[in-house]
Amino acid sequence: MRTSKHIHSCLVVEEAGKRFLLDPGQYTHEAKALDLESLDNLDYLLITHEHPDHLYTPFVKEIVAKFPQVKIMTNSSIVEILGKEGIKAGAEGDELVKIEEVPHEKIFGVEVPKNVMFTISGKLADPGDSHHFKTSAPVVALPVQAPWGSTTAAVELAQSLKPEVIIPIHDWHWHDAAREWMYQRLEKYFDSLGIKFLGLETGQEVEV
Repeated sequence: MRTSKHIHSCLVVEEAGKRFLLDPGQYTHEAKALDLESLDNLDYLLITHEHPDHLYTPFVKEIVAKFPQVKIMTNSSIVEILGKEGIKAGAEGDELVKIEEVPHEKIFGVEVPKNVMFTISGKLADPGDSHHFKTSAPVVALPVQAPWGSTTAAVELAQSLKPEVIIPIHDWHWHDAAREWMYQRLEKYFDSLGIKFLGLETGQEVEV
């Protein structure tokens, strides 16, 4: 399984001869952190929930324009949102992608949306904006910073899940220097627990 990160929660995963794009949000689009022209194919587009840092409709339209046959998987709320834009999506998984509804964490002043966790080939789990989930996947995309949560809560969750590998997501709010410092600290801490922490730079691809 090859994985690359393209700011915040946007991941590109290659597994079983297929390519998956997860949560292409506004931050990724505005920073031009994912060059669609560099992708020669895209099989799946996976969107956990409707917040713009995960679902940016103009970006989705660009993706669908280049890859009209892409299979979009998400939750029922986004199926309706995209349907109004003439974009077909579904809320059911298949033999490669498992979809499970998990709660979006509480945010002050707003109602939380539906949120789903994707598990790709039983190997990588991405819970969107949730710290309340269980998974046996060896690789976990872990939200490490947010207005709705804390890094300490993320670390405690990871300790309970005990994955083999962590890929940090949801960290746009950190300044680059702060991110580098925290990645180093988290790498050292998780190493003491026998867990590999991969603090991916934008566009960096790794085998997991």
